[in-house]
Amino acid sequence: MLDKKRFLALGAAGVAGATLLAACGGSGGSSATPPDPLAKAPEKVLMTWFGITNWHYQIGDKGVLLDGEVVNGGRSPNVDAVTKAHKALTEVKDQPRSIDVILLGHIHPDHSIQIPEWAKQTGKTVYGPPAICNAITSYGLPAEQCVGLKGGEVIKLDEFSEIHAVRWNHSVSCGAFSNGVTGPETFGFLFVVQTRSGKKVNWYVSDSGAGGPDLTAPRVVTTTENGVQKTITYGSPIANLTEAMKKAGVTALDVWQGGPESRMVYQARTVVPLYGVKLFMPHHLNARAAQRQGFSLEYGMHYAYSEDDQPKLKEFLSTVGVPQVWPTNYFDAWTFDADGVKVASNAEMKAVYGLPATGPGPGTQYPNPRAGDLECDYD
Repeated sequence: MLDKKRFLALGAAGVAGATLLAACGGSGGSSATPPDPLAKAPEKVLMTWFGITNWHYQIGDKGVLLDGEVVNGGRSPNVDAVTKAHKALTEVKDQPRSIDVILLGHIHPDHSIQIPEWAKQTGKTVYGPPAICNAITSYGLPAEQCVGLKGGEVIKLDEFSEIHAVRWNHSVSCGAFSNGVTGPETFGFLFVVQTRSGKKVNWYVSDSGAGGPDLTAPRVVTTTENGVQKTITYGSPIANLTEAMKKAGVTALDVWQGGPESRMVYQARTVVPLYGVKLFMPHHLNARAAQRQGFSLEYGMHYAYSEDDQPKLKEFLSTVGVPQVWPTNYFDAWTFDADGVKVASNAEMKAVYGLPATGPGPGTQYPNPRAGDLECDYD
C-alpha cells in the first residue's frame, strides 16, 4: 500500500485541443482538426532500480540504462550475470523495456565493471567518462560505440525526450575536499521528457557527489601535451547543473535521484533549496556487505534503507517539506508522469531472480553496516 510519503502529486496538466478553421470555396467553410503534435509522446516514464546505482528508464519506446553493475566484484565483466539482467529487463511481457542508450556516472568497481558487456550485448552507445572508452575498445568493441563526455552534451532520444550530461564530482570523506580534480571523473544526467498530457517532467540522477564547497568550486585541470602545459576549467558542479537546466528550459527539479553512499545531507543542503526539488529518491544502496552477505540480486537487499540511519538528512528534508521515496528490494519500479511518482508492480521481472512481488527477501535482512557512520559532525 502506498502512503502519502511515497507519492508526490506534481500537478496534472493538459493541452486544450485546437481547431483550425479554413475557408473552402466561396460561400462555405469547413473545420479541420490538425494532427496532435503530442500523439506519439510518452504517457509516462517507467523507472526500475536494480541495485546500487543501477537504473533503467523506459521513456516511450526508448530505454536508458545507468551503470548496470550487477556483480559488484571482479576485474572483468561477468557475461552470465549481464545476460540474466539483460533478459529480465527486456523480455518481460507485462511491461516491455528496451535498452537504446547506456550511461555511466563514474568508473568504480561498484558502477562500471559490466559496462563493456552491456555494450556488447545491446550494441548500443555508451556515454560516460572518457576512460570507459578504453575499456570498451579493449573489450573488442568499436571506438564509435563509446562517447567520452566532457559535460554539457545533450543526448536526444527523440523529439520528446533528451538527456543533459552534467559534470559533477565524487563524494568525499569527512574533513576532505574535492573540486573534482582528484578521484574519478563523475557525471550526472538531467532528463527532460515532454509527456502526452502536455506537461514536461524532469529528473536529475547522479551516482555520487559531494556537497558544500565541493559543489561550488570549478574543476580546473592542468595537462601537458608535447611539452606544452594546458589548463582547462570545466566549471563547478552547481554551475554545470544550472547551465543544463537553463538549456533544457527547466526551472525546478521534479525528482532528484541522489547517489552518494554517505553524507547525503552534505549535498542536499545545497541542491534541494537551490533547485526547488520536489521529491528525493536515494539510490546508492546495498553496495556494502552485511553479515557477510555481499551484493547479490538473487539474495534481495541485504539491509533496508532507513531514514533514521541518516537523521540529519531526515530532519532537513522534513523541514523543507521534501518527501523521500526508496526501494525495498531489487527491481522495484515506479511510474512517473504529470501526476507524480507512483509504485508500479514488477512481479514478472522479480520472479526471474526469485524475489517476492513486494517487500524484501528472500534473504534475511541485517542492519546497515554503516549506520551511525553516514554523516559527519559538521554536516
